[in-house]
Amino acid sequence: MTESASPSSGTAFVGRGAEVARLEAVWAAVESDRRQVVFVGGEPGVGKTRLVSEAATALRAQGATVLWGVCREDLDIPYRPFVAILEQAIEQAPPEALRAIAPTAAAPLLRLTTSVSRYWPSARPNPGDRDSRPDLFDALMRVLLAAAERCPLVLVLEDLHWASEPTLAMLSHLVESTAGERLLVLATLRTTAPDRTDAVGFALADLHRLDGVARIDLAGLSTDEVAEYLVRAAGVSRGAALSAAPVLRDHTGGNPFFLQEYWHDLATRGGLTAVRSAVAAPRSVQDALARRLAAFDVDHARVIELAAAAGDVVDIDILTDGLDSNQVLAGIDFGVRAGLLVAGAADGEYRFAHALARQAVLDRMSAVDLAAAHARVAVALEQRDPTRVAALAHHYFRARALGYADKAVHYLVLAARQAERGIAHREAAALYERAAQAHAARGPTRVELLSAAARCRLHGGDFDTARRLYEELATDGDPRVRLAAAIGHENASWRPSASGQRSLALLSEALGAAALDPDDPLSVRARASMGRAASFTGDSGRARRIGEDALARARVIGDPELLAHALCTTLWQGMRPDLAPELLARALELNDIGARLGDDDYRGPAAFHRAVFAYLLGDAVAWSSAQRDLTELALARGQPFFRYVAGCSRCAHRFAVGDFAGTERIIDWLDDQFAQEFGGATEGSWGVQQFMLRRVTGGLEQVRPLVSGRESFDDHWLPGLLALYTELEMWQPAARLLTHLCDRIADHRFGAQWAGVLAFATEAAVRLDDTEVAAMLRPLVAEYSGANLMAGASVAVFGSADRYLAELDSVLDAGSADLHFEHALAMDRRMGAVTHQAETLAAWYRHRLRRPAAVPGPTAADLATEARALARRIGHRRILRDLDADPAPHREHVILPNGLTDREVDVLRLVADGLSNREIGERLFISANTAANHVRSILIKTAAPNRTRAAIFATEHGLL
Repeated sequence: MTESASPSSGTAFVGRGAEVARLEAVWAAVESDRRQVVFVGGEPGVGKTRLVSEAATALRAQGATVLWGVCREDLDIPYRPFVAILEQAIEQAPPEALRAIAPTAAAPLLRLTTSVSRYWPSARPNPGDRDSRPDLFDALMRVLLAAAERCPLVLVLEDLHWASEPTLAMLSHLVESTAGERLLVLATLRTTAPDRTDAVGFALADLHRLDGVARIDLAGLSTDEVAEYLVRAAGVSRGAALSAAPVLRDHTGGNPFFLQEYWHDLATRGGLTAVRSAVAAPRSVQDALARRLAAFDVDHARVIELAAAAGDVVDIDILTDGLDSNQVLAGIDFGVRAGLLVAGAADGEYRFAHALARQAVLDRMSAVDLAAAHARVAVALEQRDPTRVAALAHHYFRARALGYADKAVHYLVLAARQAERGIAHREAAALYERAAQAHAARGPTRVELLSAAARCRLHGGDFDTARRLYEELATDGDPRVRLAAAIGHENASWRPSASGQRSLALLSEALGAAALDPDDPLSVRARASMGRAASFTGDSGRARRIGEDALARARVIGDPELLAHALCTTLWQGMRPDLAPELLARALELNDIGARLGDDDYRGPAAFHRAVFAYLLGDAVAWSSAQRDLTELALARGQPFFRYVAGCSRCAHRFAVGDFAGTERIIDWLDDQFAQEFGGATEGSWGVQQFMLRRVTGGLEQVRPLVSGRESFDDHWLPGLLALYTELEMWQPAARLLTHLCDRIADHRFGAQWAGVLAFATEAAVRLDDTEVAAMLRPLVAEYSGANLMAGASVAVFGSADRYLAELDSVLDAGSADLHFEHALAMDRRMGAVTHQAETLAAWYRHRLRRPAAVPGPTAADLATEARALARRIGHRRILRDLDADPAPHREHVILPNGLTDREVDVLRLVADGLSNREIGERLFISANTAANHVRSILIKTAAPNRTRAAIFATEHGLL
């Protein structure tokens, strides 16, 4: 890896000894069948690409297959680097390995490139483009593994800081699924603002948990390395280099790109003799490039400018379309000598030395020259390959001022639709928005383009931009357009739980202006949306009146899509137990219609609400079924909103069953993924989730120094502050706040957090033994008798309302407390909710201590014993503390049969339940491959020929 270009080339590779040694160690691991990933980071120009290029060249010489892909900042196609890698893999993979891939397995790759058709002629896209992301990712991995069949595979991903979410998702899948493959992934990324993004940072942080994932952050060259560069690149003496190196190091920061450009500038002004006068070298880099371009023949500069407009890699065929081939070759030679271009991996291939080099060329071009260059590239590209719609869209859009607006819109729309099929929603939205800017005479109207952009923004989770686009459309002169925009605005408001006031205003104004018949489908759709908007203002009565009327009219009209919309909007009429059976039935009906229509915008809310209402009603089977559907939909369709609510639902489930470690992982994931994505809209939910987890695991003591008891009631969510005071046993502030909250309890009644408000207030009243407040709360809690309490939509789960009724009855010395405890425990056990069971048993124990002469039933000692056993099993430290037990109990070590580990026993129990490797992975938060490895180890240790015999072994040894 230490070979370098000749000194006269001006591209000497110096320094980086430690980095090269590390890459050599990484390659040794790859040759031992251990997949390795190295992220090479640093500021622009620090040498990331050069290091990776040197490594790739050395590895290719050792027989590795090297495939190269690049991310782009400007207009792009989904999965861009993997499209290039796929096309190279197909060309280089052994034909017999490709033939082993069935056409149906390769068919999802048609989304990425038409090249697939040449190798699998019978492959056909799934009707309606309904392939899921896992199908696409698995198909790509099949081809890559085919390319790696004969020799190790190296994937180079350049400029990963510009990667879109689909590209990051595909990379994550690839890395997680290839632990035992001879694969090396080398990725470069900028680590400085403005190129550094949270989305990429979170994705890479998530991958760093895996074995074989490493990072190399490059710094500038040292003074000695700068001197070495001058000796090798400039041919100066060692003494002169050592004298000049400190100045150059100071002026350039050791950035290799700046250093190279600075040296070219010095060479035109006398070499090292001009060093002392060049005090502003870093700021003159771009000027130096412009001067060198201007100093050469105009025809040569024209070639370089056209190449820069075309892209990062020099496309000689594009350049020779309209230019003399000798002129093109001379221009390329000029670019290499000027340090703008470097030879690529293949013979005759050239690329820009750095993104800064290409950008410097573009920056010096006039607007007219740049538009003309893009036009020439677009026309030549269209003649050669009209299927490259994203590139054509980009170039024609840049040339729109020269009369190419119609072409730009045509290809922008094609590229946007392609992005939508690739589940790249935000990328599709940007394409539609650019098309709306082009002001074309033909093609879709501006209203149609902005509507499509808003829809894609909605699906991509960018709700603020979606609402802004709908607000813009709501000013259109056509009342029906304004009404459709108002409906869209409401749809972009309920997902992040934004207030419905603005949507109500838009809908009311547009409905009045449209003057539609009440049974007009558009009017019915708008009224249904108004009902949901009303629910997000807290006016549940109005929401139900409007929603029920709209639903009845939709049923009469009979249009399935209209009926689905009406059903979807009525699901927000309230999380009340009296409405839950009816709304659960509607969610099931909506799921059926959504499945028939193939519309995930209906299937997603259906699964979401099925989970909510199933938990409220204590239907464990329906709860699990809804979570599976919601998780599958979130994984397959890539909409952030459904990924978020699926995560919340799964978080609630793991909390209820007592998997606090799993709960913590999900909460952290929700914060990493969505804290910024939804503009802070998830902050309150995350705070409640953190509180619920910390209070059962003993983590609230960390916040005690931050709580004074004198907090302002105007700056906090009061039920949450009350719960914090209660848990920290700050009784005076808790009593003061409880009185304040109960005086204004009606203000909270119709919000989504109402059940949580009741739970927190009840807990405080019981701990304070406040009979007056208990008497006030009891009829409110009694409305939920026979149901579970949930705050928000799967944000926090509290278990059976009967437990809270029983505790209130205990304070009030009512005779019905034991009966409610009995009902609560039955509900908890039916749900499989170990956390709730332990809390009910502990509360019942406290009641028995308070009222020892109560009705016959379990003794306080028996209740405490069972509560303590469950709490120890799941690590519920709050209960153990209340029962005066060790707050951090140590589980007795049990010798497991046949050398099985604790984790293998966990897997074996799920095998006995009939779960697949994928389902085991989801349950234990490990990959399907890791689950499969555990299963293989279990079969070997237990001498079981299959999973059924392993399950029998587990039964015989009491492991279940």
